[in-house]
Amino acid sequence: MPAAKLAVLPDHVLSAILTLAKRESGRSRFAFRGHDFQLQEIFSELVRTKKFPILGRFVFSDTGPEPYSPVLNESVSKLQLAGLIGRENPDYAVLFLRPSSEKFFDEDLAQQLSPDDMRQLREVATEFLNRVEVVGSTQP
Repeated sequence: MPAAKLAVLPDHVLSAILTLAKRESGRSRFAFRGHDFQLQEIFSELVRTKKFPILGRFVFSDTGPEPYSPVLNESVSKLQLAGLIGRENPDYAVLFLRPSSEKFFDEDLAQQLSPDDMRQLREVATEFLNRVEVVGSTQP
């Protein structure tokens, strides 16, 4: 009997985007400047383009001064608690991908995604990479 297909949650989408962005960056360690408000801005812009239906899981409210997605905020927190991403001290302005994120992507998530999901995620990862300031060593 085949394994049940995993529902693709917002946390999975975010994890996949970060993993694919890391791979596209060519770096052995992927770290970028990303305060919560910056991530909100980036994803809000990407959702507004309507080019990536997979990002529809991140619903934004326009009632405040800036668009805000509680789901995106929760996803970042969940990935941090799960040990897939981390934040660097002292001000937590730098997010980094932990090796467990790639392992999760390769061993669990990639098999659950359709070819169209993967295409969209690769495109979003490219857009994301173009919008963040990658920090640290340039060594692959």
